[in-house]
Parts: sequence; C-alpha cells; structure tokens
Amino acid sequence: MDMYDEERERKIAIIGQFFELASVKDFEGFLALCTDDVRMSIPFQLPGFPNQGEGKDEIRRMTADVDRYDRYTISVVKVEPMLNPDSFLVETKGDMVVHSTGRPYRNDYLNIIRFRDGKIAEWVTYQDPVRQMVAFGFTELPVPAES
Repeated sequence: MDMYDEERERKIAIIGQFFELASVKDFEGFLALCTDDVRMSIPFQLPGFPNQGEGKDEIRRMTADVDRYDRYTISVVKVEPMLNPDSFLVETKGDMVVHSTGRPYRNDYLNIIRFRDGKIAEWVTYQDPVRQMVAFGFTELPVPAES
C-alpha cells in the first residue's frame, strides 16, 4: 500500500467514525473530526428543518434538531473515492423513529464529503423528502416559522 492509499483509507475510516458518532449523538466527537469552518448542506430538506450551516458553532446549535427522533442511526453502506483525493461519495441509510408520531423514518442518503488538512471540511446530503414527510405525518409541506 502506498502513501496515497494509506491516506485514502484513513479518510474512509474518519467517514465511518463521523457517522458512528452522529448515530450515538456524540456531536462534540463528530465535530472534532471537522475543520472549524466546516460547511453542511441538505439541498432537498423540508422547510422548517435545518438545511445548511457553516462553522462548528452553528452546526452545534443545529444538532438539537436530532431530538425530534427517539432512535437515530445513520449507517455507512458504501464509500467511493472521487477523482479529487479529498472528496468521497458516501451512501448511507438512516433508521430513525420520529418522536412526535412514533413512525419509523428510513431513508437512503447520498453524501458528498470533502476533506481539507485531514479533517472534514464539507458535507452535502441528498435525501428523499417524501419519506421524511410521511414519517412526520405531513400531508403538505410544512410552513417555516417566521423569523
């Protein structure tokens, strides 16, 4: 194994650890794997749910949203390195239970994870919002609260 392969394997291990820590709601642990200016984006997120954040402090505040779930597990299914050695395509599965409805919420996610200086600098998550709507009992799109 050459140095390039070792570095790629190290990053893949960090990705696994990142989702494991998120699943046990150890957000300080998962943020320790990220750069201070980490960016998160969920382009197809429902209104009223966090869809983007920048920096550890903002993302830390957003993690309270996970309290909507009684069970919260994200499992890595597959990690594919991209041409850029700092970028990975990560397939994950979510297995959750929505606290307010008691309904299961199972979704498939496609994540793009980008590293900088050995830490996660950005992650973008694509999901099926219809599955989320069903789990939360929405019959129409929720209206975000006025800021």
